Amino acid sequence: MEGRLQGDPRPSERPLVRLRVVAAVLVAALAASVLLSAKEVRRHVGQSVACDSKLTPAERRHAAGDRLHLDPAPFDAFRAELGPRELYAVDVPPGARGPFITRGAVVRAYAAFYFLPAIQVEHTDHVFHYRFR
Repeated sequence: MEGRLQGDPRPSERPLVRLRVVAAVLVAALAASVLLSAKEVRRHVGQSVACDSKLTPAERRHAAGDRLHLDPAPFDAFRAELGPRELYAVDVPPGARGPFITRGAVVRAYAAFYFLPAIQVEHTDHVFHYRFR
């Protein structure tokens, strides 16, 4: 008993193993609860969007592009050619300058979202060409 005098009535200052076990169990239960709740909420939101939405699946898929006034036809045609994790590049002119970015940058950002799970890169043989209407 290093550091203690013989006959010292105070308990040793070593943390209790039981306290650590209880804390670990509580943290694990909390983490499991969060994961299960998130899964349930995500499922419920997905069902609500699919069942309660007044939009068709195609209208939901194109909603963001419609707000940006982008023609959906070239996006749909190119998406049909892409596979998961396939590399593609975007060829679009800069277009008009908005308050923060150009229209071309908007198209590149929208394409990165719309073509998921394909991967947008700077240069590759598979190129998406977009021209403004």
